[in-house]
Amino acid sequence: MKASFSDLTMWIISICVFVAVFICIICNMAFTNTIGWLVYPVCSLIFGWLVLMPILYYKKRGIKISFAIITALVMPFLLVIDQFDGGVNWFLPIGVPVSATGIVFMWILYGLLIKPRNIWFTVPAIIFLISLLCICIDMIVKHALGDAGFPWSYLVASITSFLAIVISIFGFVMKKRSLQTE
Repeated sequence: MKASFSDLTMWIISICVFVAVFICIICNMAFTNTIGWLVYPVCSLIFGWLVLMPILYYKKRGIKISFAIITALVMPFLLVIDQFDGGVNWFLPIGVPVSATGIVFMWILYGLLIKPRNIWFTVPAIIFLISLLCICIDMIVKHALGDAGFPWSYLVASITSFLAIVISIFGFVMKKRSLQTE
């Protein structure tokens, strides 16, 4: 039985990740004899490995599985990081709303990209959604921190919305020209 390129890639990445985890454990125990900074790289490596493996194994179909893994594990991952942080509790005021917003937008983008109707509709829609995501995250962070600050998100949203409109108009003109030449 001949191993495919993706199988070989999966094995190499898996070995590298688990060697890195093992090295982190050895270094942390050698220097501190406690579980300290070890949590950050180990959790991140395992999380990244869990997200990457379905894409390597199932190719295009693996993206949906990887997104499901992100959806299921991002909150527990952030909670673990928050628990070992030792500083200000940011998980509930910032981590949950920002990650939930990101997950919702991730699935909306997946829905747009999985069955693209028209490139001149899909690309501007994605650009416009990114501007909405920017505004949402900015509002969440400003609410959590109680900071008014400069409304950068609205500036970014204005520029990206303008870009989306320009792309839509360009696409409309291109489509109209192609219909006239037929």
